[in-house]
Amino acid sequence: MDIQWMNDEITTEVLEQTWARRAAMLAEQEAVDDGGERLPVVLVRLGQEVYGLEAQYVFDARPLERITPVPRAPGWMAGVVNVRGRIYPVLDLAGFLGLPAASNGAGAYLVVVQSEALELALKVDDVLSVVALPVNRIREAGETLNIPVAVVRGMVQSDEDADLPPFLIILDLLQLLRDPQLIIHEELV
Repeated sequence: MDIQWMNDEITTEVLEQTWARRAAMLAEQEAVDDGGERLPVVLVRLGQEVYGLEAQYVFDARPLERITPVPRAPGWMAGVVNVRGRIYPVLDLAGFLGLPAASNGAGAYLVVVQSEALELALKVDDVLSVVALPVNRIREAGETLNIPVAVVRGMVQSDEDADLPPFLIILDLLQLLRDPQLIIHEELV
C-alpha cells in the first residue's frame, strides 16, 4: 500500500481512495459471506466449552443474583428465581447435560428461555455474545458428543471466524424444553 505523505499528514485524496477501497472490500466480503438464511444464536459458556442457544427462545440474560433452593428436586434443578416479578425454575444446564460443574454460582448467569411447552431459566457460566450463523454451515451432530444428541440441533466448525470457537454445538432448545424429566410430578402425602 503506497501512502502519499504531505508534511506528515495523509492527503484528503489518498484518504478518500483508502475509504473507497475498504468499502469495496467490505461489500465484496458481505456478498461472499451472504449464504442465505441465518440463525441468530446466543453463545454461552459451560465450563471450558461454548454452546449456542437459538436466540428466538431467549427472553432475558442476566447475572445470577440469588436462587431459592427447592427441596427434593433433582440435582440439576438449582431452584427457582424471581425475574421481573415472575418465578422461574432454574435448570443447571451443565448438570442436566452431564457436564462437570464449573461454576459454584459466583459469576454465573441466568438465561431465561421460553417456548409454548415451558418457561425456565438456564444457569450457565457466562453469556458471551449473539451471532448470526449461516444455516447452511450447521451440520448434523454425531454420536461422539459428550452430551445427549437428542438436545443438539447441530454443530458448526469454524476455522476462519474469530467470533466463533473452532467447534460450536447448537442446542435444540425446543427439544430440551420438551424433555419429560423437566416436569416434576410429586405429590405430598
